[in-house]
This record gives sequence, C-alpha cells and structure tokens, in this order.
Amino acid sequence: MVKNDNLSKLTQQLCELRLEERRVSSDIRHLVSRNSTIDFAKAKQLNNMRTGVKKKIASVEAKIMPNIIA
Repeated sequence: MVKNDNLSKLTQQLCELRLEERRVSSDIRHLVSRNSTIDFAKAKQLNNMRTGVKKKIASVEAKIMPNIIA
C-alpha cells in the first residue's frame, strides 16, 4: 500500500512539473513571437526556471522508472 501511495504521489508530482514546464515554455514562446525586448535578468530567470523544472522532472522520472520496470 505504501509503495502505491508513494508511486501515486510521484506521478502527481510529475504531472504538475510537466504542466509547469509547459507554462514556462509557453511564456518563452510568447515573448519570442511578439519580438518584445526583455532584459537579461528576465531571460535568465525564465531559462533558470526551465532548466530547474527539467532537472526536477528527470529526478522524479528516475524515482518512478524502477517501480515500473520491477
């Protein structure tokens, strides 16, 4: 029961992270499509958010995958 509960929590966390990744990518895409000028700090913040979310997704997927294979 504990493994199923833990797996469901990890799955939910993965879904939330994927939604966050889509939101950040959408923000970046909208800025690029409007050809709006943004300052370096804003661009760096968006990039850091994107890479941070990708790292979190990778770590959650690594926790889930052994459970699926076994």
